[in-house]
Amino acid sequence: MSYKQDFNVFVGATSGAFKGIKITDKGNIIKNIQSLSSITENHEVTAMAWGDDDEKEILMGCGVKGVRSVKVYDTEYSAFTSSFVCSTGEGKINGISRYSGAILTAVKSGEVKLWKFNKKEQLLINAGANLHRMRHSHINKNIIATGGEENELKLFDLERQSRIFLEKNVRHDSLELRVPISISDIGFLPNSSNVVTTSKYGFIRLYDPDAQRRPVINLTIKDEALTTLAIAPKEHHIVVGSGKGRMNLIDLRKPGKILNTYKDFVGSITSLACSAVQPYIISTGLDRHLRIHHLETKKLLKKVYLTSKINCMVLRSDFTMKDDDENDKIKAKESISTSLNGSNRDGNTDDNEEFDDSEAEYDALFDKMDVIAHDKNDAYLAKEKRKLPTKQAIIVDDSSDSEKAEKRPKLIKHKTSTKFKKEYNSRTIK
Repeated sequence: MSYKQDFNVFVGATSGAFKGIKITDKGNIIKNIQSLSSITENHEVTAMAWGDDDEKEILMGCGVKGVRSVKVYDTEYSAFTSSFVCSTGEGKINGISRYSGAILTAVKSGEVKLWKFNKKEQLLINAGANLHRMRHSHINKNIIATGGEENELKLFDLERQSRIFLEKNVRHDSLELRVPISISDIGFLPNSSNVVTTSKYGFIRLYDPDAQRRPVINLTIKDEALTTLAIAPKEHHIVVGSGKGRMNLIDLRKPGKILNTYKDFVGSITSLACSAVQPYIISTGLDRHLRIHHLETKKLLKKVYLTSKINCMVLRSDFTMKDDDENDKIKAKESISTSLNGSNRDGNTDDNEEFDDSEAEYDALFDKMDVIAHDKNDAYLAKEKRKLPTKQAIIVDDSSDSEKAEKRPKLIKHKTSTKFKKEYNSRTIK
């Protein structure tokens, strides 16, 4: 079995539990990957991320107080491959990623460190106190973004080890009061340099570092403390979640719109993720449930109880709820249809050539099939149609000869006897 066919969702809990989940239409499989007996108070999972583009490796940041640690889990071999103590800075790990073969961590006190065996090659950046989130760009691996409580959005170039962008706060409100900054999550939009942030004050802001320092789009969801965001498969769309259990689809095209509202939440939403191949939104929260909503119809497709309060989650990009057998059948049908059709994207191939190609592929397909041979003496081949024998009913009569005679019908003579004629004539004369 391929490692991608094992678990398609991994979650980390406040209790320190690390679970693998396999979700399909037919049922769900939930497994505690880390032994519960080895979990202590310092094992709370605070950050999770994929360690490579093939999604084989999961990076985990654990611990809130005291000793904080980093663990690496290999999904292909189903085992933890390495772990080390994060001794830099203070507070929990709020961001983790891999860069240049090493692990990059960001802690609440603002230290962003690249961990390497050679201490001289280790990188240390101070991103400011009260750091709540650090995200790594998937397009430009040299760029990271940080932000937090009264900690503005910053972009750093890891190769040059310098800051390349610092946001400028929006103008004062209608009462000429300063608008507070409290960044709760950060996301990089695909195929662009734009960065989107959410705030605990309900702000959703889109930044274009190449254009200006202030946000180009500024939306507000009133009375909601936004906690997390995810990039939707639709272009220029994101999904946001709040501490009250509200989840919305946001259109970031000017002037910006708040679209679908998804329901059935109880409590804070802690993590969001979207499938790249299906219109699914996967969410986790402090109510111990994992939910799957349809992006367009807003319908709740799945609700799974996980027994633990979930802090963070990683989702496979090709997540789907179809079984592996169904996926294999669909892929086989697609491959057969494409091979039989004989694609001609340039439009210069004649119809006869396409017909010859498909006919040759049919011949090759039938040549590979096993021939079922029959013996000439097989009974079912030599058998001819014949009339089936019919059974005649036999009636047995037990009556005597006299009774049989009475039952026999009397014969009527058509010719009148001479004796009868004489008697008749004598009667008529009298």
